[in-house]
Amino acid sequence: MSGARDYKHLVTTHREEENERQLVRRFAGSKSKTYKAVNYDKLRTLAAEKKFEGHRALIRVKKLKQISKDSKEQNILKQHKKVWQKECIRLNNLRKRFSGDVEIFVLQNTEDETVCQSTFQEFEEYQSRLLDELQAFKSDTVDPIWTLREDLQYWLATNLASKNTGIKGEYQQIGEAVESVKQQQYTIVEKLDNEQISLEKELGIDTLLNLIAPVEKSVDQGIPEEAFDIECPDLELKASVLQEFILLDERHRQRLEDCEEKHSHVMRDDNGGWSDADNWSFNVLCEAYPFDLHNRRTLLFDRLKRHFPDHTRDQLLEHEQFCIDRRYYLERRKAIIHDWLRDRKELFLKAKAIFAEACIEAELDEAKNECKLQQSERCASLYNKVKLWREKKWEQLLLEQEVLAAEKQKHDEIMREAQDRDLKIRQQDKVKIKEYQSKQEEARCVKEEADRKRLEELKRHMEEQAILDKERVVFREKQLLQKLIEKDDKMRAREQAEVEKDERLENLRKQVRPIAVVKPERVWQDTESWHNRVAGDEDAQEVDIQRPLFKVNSYTAAKVNEDSRVRLENKLRDMGLHNTDYGRQMIKQMKPPTQPRKDMESTVFKFNTNES
Repeated sequence: MSGARDYKHLVTTHREEENERQLVRRFAGSKSKTYKAVNYDKLRTLAAEKKFEGHRALIRVKKLKQISKDSKEQNILKQHKKVWQKECIRLNNLRKRFSGDVEIFVLQNTEDETVCQSTFQEFEEYQSRLLDELQAFKSDTVDPIWTLREDLQYWLATNLASKNTGIKGEYQQIGEAVESVKQQQYTIVEKLDNEQISLEKELGIDTLLNLIAPVEKSVDQGIPEEAFDIECPDLELKASVLQEFILLDERHRQRLEDCEEKHSHVMRDDNGGWSDADNWSFNVLCEAYPFDLHNRRTLLFDRLKRHFPDHTRDQLLEHEQFCIDRRYYLERRKAIIHDWLRDRKELFLKAKAIFAEACIEAELDEAKNECKLQQSERCASLYNKVKLWREKKWEQLLLEQEVLAAEKQKHDEIMREAQDRDLKIRQQDKVKIKEYQSKQEEARCVKEEADRKRLEELKRHMEEQAILDKERVVFREKQLLQKLIEKDDKMRAREQAEVEKDERLENLRKQVRPIAVVKPERVWQDTESWHNRVAGDEDAQEVDIQRPLFKVNSYTAAKVNEDSRVRLENKLRDMGLHNTDYGRQMIKQMKPPTQPRKDMESTVFKFNTNES
């Protein structure tokens, strides 16, 4: 058809046939050829199966989460184990080293005849007595328990295999014996705990704590007495140098006060509101995890949460910051006191050196005064000698000036004669130059005349060439105009041919163009294909509504599900693992059921890579 048709005048707003079809469908219900009855039991079964599969997948996911959590816990415990093994080795080495130092110290004070020899001998006797008591306590309490354990193991290995019914009474007697042993051990342990508490209280009294407390370095402020005893001839210098001790003390005292003011919150409480035992345990755990340890904070706080379950993470962080601040304050205070002592010592040595230099300077001044007197006497004798030498030298200079004047006069006469000779030679050269210049002027005039004649000849030749060039330009313009006229004629002839061709084609179209009769009734009438399909439905006994409307030439759902990769992807999607690295790796490793042919492999990207 050559043109578009206008169907607007055929469209209606109400169709009676459509209402009749809807009425037929509603009254027919399940007996309609278009609809089939729904099997709700089958749908419930499918829904139950899907629900069961989802519940099973959820159980698997929970199991995987629990396994992951357990593996993470085991990994953290392994890391804790490694850290504590290293810490145990370090503490064991420290214990051995300190024990060796103590043994060496005790041995030296025991063997040497010193004041403390008897005291250390008493220490050794008391230590040997404690070891004997420990061995006796072990043989009385611990060894019987191990003997009872071995007897019970032997009795169980002997009587459990046999089915003798007469050993029930022995079971009761053995249970009573074990309970009595437990009660005895509980009493012993309780007694030991009480003794431990009493010993800790005795060791915690102020007198012992003052004896064993570490002695902090103190600074004797003011000017040391040793500095007053140093001799210095200059009293002002000595006073200014000794004043530096007071200025140094004020400067370091100010630094110490600033540090205490900055860390006032640390000085109020030594434990940060915690008990002594908890604070000590916290510091020990922090020292066990060094700062160069990988993943230190995670391991440290995991260990702290296990050891202090009653404290929150914020409380642990707050106490950690308190311990860091207190440690920094103590280190800073120690460093300030160390710098204070070092500066006082250096200042004392410097003052000692300055006073020694002042004494040396005073001695040097006295020696210089004596040398100055001797030097003045030597200068006077040397001045007389120099005066005599100067008179002789002056006489020599006068004689030399007379000789030089005579030589200069002779030299002036020789130079005057030489200048006269040069003047005569210069006059002769001027005459020769004038003759040469006249010859050059004549030659220049001859050359200018020849150049003028050559220029006139060139101008005449250029005028003739210009006339010839104008004639050539006019000829070329005529030729170009002729070519443009011919080109326009050809274009008009080509356009005329195109117009004639279009007219011939239009005449041919008119001969073969179909003429359709306007028939509006065809819009709402049934088509021939509809009549044929209705006729075919009447012949068929039953219509299969599940049959596809069109022939499928591609892959069906069953065919696609045969691919193991699709089934794996669906399983991973059901478990929620299709977007993880594990799911992508599993899908990537699966091979297709049919390997592609080598000749079907694309080489487009390979060529692009080689070209780039």
